[in-house]
Amino acid sequence: MSRPTPEVTLFHYPFSPWSQKITLYLALRQIPYISCEQPVTLPRPDLKKRLGVNYRRIPVMSIGRDIYCDTLIMLEKLEELFPYKDGEVPRKGKDGNSRALEKLLEKWTDVVVFKYAADAIPTSLEAIRDKNFIDDRTELWGRDWAVSNQDALRPAALVSLRANVDFLEHELLEDGRDWILGGKEMTLADIHAAWIFVWLSEMPGALPEDVFGKGVYPKVHAWYQRYSKDREAALKNMESSGLRKEEDAKVAIPRILKGPFGDKEPKVDELDPTGLKRGEQVRAYPTDTGFNHKDVGRLVGLTTQEAVISSEGEGGVEVRIHHPRWQFRVEPVRGGDVNGAHGEGLSREETHLISEGSYVGSRE
Repeated sequence: MSRPTPEVTLFHYPFSPWSQKITLYLALRQIPYISCEQPVTLPRPDLKKRLGVNYRRIPVMSIGRDIYCDTLIMLEKLEELFPYKDGEVPRKGKDGNSRALEKLLEKWTDVVVFKYAADAIPTSLEAIRDKNFIDDRTELWGRDWAVSNQDALRPAALVSLRANVDFLEHELLEDGRDWILGGKEMTLADIHAAWIFVWLSEMPGALPEDVFGKGVYPKVHAWYQRYSKDREAALKNMESSGLRKEEDAKVAIPRILKGPFGDKEPKVDELDPTGLKRGEQVRAYPTDTGFNHKDVGRLVGLTTQEAVISSEGEGGVEVRIHHPRWQFRVEPVRGGDVNGAHGEGLSREETHLISEGSYVGSRE
């Protein structure tokens, strides 16, 4: 089957672990895409003012005028919209058990591991001492990113990370297999499990050698090496074949807005527990981090896996913004609802949850 006509455009910055997860998948599949680099911290006017996306986390992916927020939905859509070619190595599990393990690993690293990975980032890194970065991540997470607080969080985070690496060494990789699903090639199960650990292992000063080193976890480190080797080969192949191109947002966004939609016409589940109906004015936003930034528009799609709203990019051009349902909320915008109308602000319930420390995780 042929690839869909609209090009994939990825708005990201290179050292975001979430961006690295998506670029690895694109490289393994040899799916051509346009790379559009974004600032590490807000503001990001390319996305908010020009593309009409208020969601603040990175990466953001477009396929035509369909815009995808969160890696969870990006990977699902890439699997759906880009069928495997004849002879191409399948990256998704072949049976229900394999696919179930993929999903569990995705949620495990997303919800559990990344929180501790972020808490373990050493303050010796220059970015962690930058006031602009600290202020930006404090707003993103709803917790203090000051150096003193980060130093205080690190020991407990390393304890938790150690327990999770133990799980990899003594459970998933215990029998000496090369890859988690037991085959000869990296699959989505490996991508979902490895991305955050490899990102940390490559960060200077993040993981003490005497606690996390090769001598302690030989199977995990051999797996890291296979992952990194295949990643570098795939990325190199993307560059040499011209499948990855860089483009300034001033060029990319007009191209996107002049193009067609890349996804099929969305459907609305009339039995959705929210009771929302097609055409309602709604707001959609993540509930773990980045919750201050809400996309507002007309509901055009609602399933168990995604909420799709119609919004406007530069010049009033319609775009469809897709959010996953996992750790996201979609709700009606009532008359006089200032937070909803401006796509900003927190509800009383959300403010309480933040004060109680209920929000964990991040996407940048």
